[in-house]
Amino acid sequence: MNLRGRFVISHLLPLLITTPLVAIALFYLLETQIMLSDMSVNLQQQARLIADVTGDQVFKLTEEEAQLYLNQISQDGDTQTSILLLSPDGVILAASQPQDATMEKNLPPLTDENHVIVSYSFFQPGVRVFAPVRDVNEQLVGIVEVADTLGTVSQRLWRLGQYILVVLGLQLVLGGLIGYILAIRLDRPLTTTTRAVIELANGEYIEPPLPEKGSTETKALARSVNILSGRLRLLESTRRRSLANLVHEIGRPLGAIKAAIQVLREGADEDATLRQELLAGIDKEISRLQPLLDDLAQLHGQVTGKIQLQKEAVALSKWLPPLLLPWRAAAQEKGLRWQTDVPFNLPSVEIDPAKMAQVMGNLLSNAIKYTPEGGGVAVTAVAHPNHIAITVQDTGPGIDPAEHKRVFEPFYRSTAQRRFPQGLGLGLNISQEIIAAHGGKLELTSAPGEGAAFTIILPVSPA
Repeated sequence: MNLRGRFVISHLLPLLITTPLVAIALFYLLETQIMLSDMSVNLQQQARLIADVTGDQVFKLTEEEAQLYLNQISQDGDTQTSILLLSPDGVILAASQPQDATMEKNLPPLTDENHVIVSYSFFQPGVRVFAPVRDVNEQLVGIVEVADTLGTVSQRLWRLGQYILVVLGLQLVLGGLIGYILAIRLDRPLTTTTRAVIELANGEYIEPPLPEKGSTETKALARSVNILSGRLRLLESTRRRSLANLVHEIGRPLGAIKAAIQVLREGADEDATLRQELLAGIDKEISRLQPLLDDLAQLHGQVTGKIQLQKEAVALSKWLPPLLLPWRAAAQEKGLRWQTDVPFNLPSVEIDPAKMAQVMGNLLSNAIKYTPEGGGVAVTAVAHPNHIAITVQDTGPGIDPAEHKRVFEPFYRSTAQRRFPQGLGLGLNISQEIIAAHGGKLELTSAPGEGAAFTIILPVSPA
């Protein structure tokens, strides 16, 4: 059964279950609290009237004469009401209903007032009234019993039952209609969302995005599916772009290596100078491949598990300056201004020196690569009470604020500012993961045309 049918049934079942139960309860309350009460009052009045009319003379008659008398007075009343004339010891002298003439009677304690017995039996509720009859000497000479059951008002109850059945039918129709309308309103967005999820599972994209309509839950579901579709589209785009980047980054040096090998095969190896130049070029291209392979290996390590660190206590004031020397030479060779500010009293920190050297290399390489000639690169280190901040700042083209988070994604390369047009786009992601494994974070401050500042924040253990 589909969701629409289940929703309609969920509206009808409570009516089918509760309405008959409520009707039965109402019938029972109507009988016991209203109809039996009215019947009790009427029977008491009738019993008292019969007792007053008959007097003590009737009970001095023979049974035949008493029965004859009772038949006469019962013809004027309700033929369904049972009237009995009893002796003081409970013997039936006369009965208006022949079937009651042989019944044994257990008399209740009697006084001068009527004695009422109400039966609340579910199947045959009724009322019995006993009216004592006394002579002039106040001696009990007989008893008048008047009894009736609610079976005598069954026609009125049946009419009421018909009304209840009509109301129940109207409730079922109205409940089914409301349930159907609500089911349609719920089913449509869910069906649309289900189709969209199936399309995503089959590798298709949702175009246009799902309309966010309906209840709060269905809106949230549609919004989540739209976000998922957007992310899958982004992942697919990233996958294709990264594959193209990988082919380009690996294909270029391999092409150069293959060309050099071809030249050597054609006899260039006989010229010692040319041979050495070609071999040096091959070695240079292979050296260019090594950082790429290192980045891919590092990315694989991030995917398969937590980064493994070999921590040791490192004095930053002694560790950082030698690390910066090769990058200073590279910056000056490109015609960039180089500036460092590394205090001599920086505290020691627990780090993996090799991995942190990789982070500094990524940041410095980007700063030098994307800063045009005549610009500058600055490295500063500042000790704070709870952490150390190492900043690599350049005067390059800067990064749009909308891309600040995305530049840390794997394989991302900016197309707006052309900040990262080359490489696989893994360096910043790997650097961020390494710093996070040290318990720190990597922050970016940049704007288009104002350069970029990447700040490494490392926690310092209390002394």
